[in-house]
Amino acid sequence: MINFILGFIVGLLFAILDFVLLAYFRRNIEQKLTIVEKQIANAGPRPQGFIIEPEDEVNDWREEQIEKNRQQGKDTKLSDLL
Repeated sequence: MINFILGFIVGLLFAILDFVLLAYFRRNIEQKLTIVEKQIANAGPRPQGFIIEPEDEVNDWREEQIEKNRQQGKDTKLSDLL
C-alpha cells in the first residue's frame, strides 16, 4: 500500500514538473515547431497545375436551349431543361 501511495505521489510530481517545464519553454518549443513545419511543407511536393474537366453534353445542351430562348425573348422553364 505504501508503494502505491509513494508511486502516485512521485507520478504526480513528475506530471507537475512536465507541466511547469512546458509552460516555461513554450515560446522556444513553438518557434522550433514552426521552423520544422515550414521545412516539412517546403520539402513536400508542390502543385504545378490543375485539370479542367470538359463540360457534360447535357450542360452544353442546356446552355444552348437557354441561349436560344434568350434570343427569342422567352423565359426558359425549368421543366424544359430536365
